[in-house]
Amino acid sequence: METLGLGYTIVRTFDNRRIVVPNSLMAAQATVNLSDPRMMAIVSIGLDYGADVERARSILTEIAEAHPLVREVVGCPVAELSSNGVMLSLRAWCDGVGDAGKVKVDLYEQAKTRYDKESIGIANAATNVVVAMQPST
Repeated sequence: METLGLGYTIVRTFDNRRIVVPNSLMAAQATVNLSDPRMMAIVSIGLDYGADVERARSILTEIAEAHPLVREVVGCPVAELSSNGVMLSLRAWCDGVGDAGKVKVDLYEQAKTRYDKESIGIANAATNVVVAMQPST
């Protein structure tokens, strides 16, 4: 921000342009600050209901903390209990959208490899089919 006056605000952009915005507009609309370049990588992994959730969370967090593009791991809570399984949702700060995308791809691949090694089941959609025998007439 360059100037904040009674009737208007002047903002200078990264490419040195000046934008004059009436304060009435600023007060009437939501403002989104896009100046922070950080981006959160959100990695959601479904586990089958028989999986060790704490071990799966520990592995996913360990992989994320070791990744060179991750700046901070925010958490890895159970986000949902669905018909497909238990959903973990790891959230980690990265320096930008490109880094966040790379982190997501890498974490999915590394988690799959580690979960397979440690016999932690990943959820998959399942359908139960019940066949009832009808007495013959």
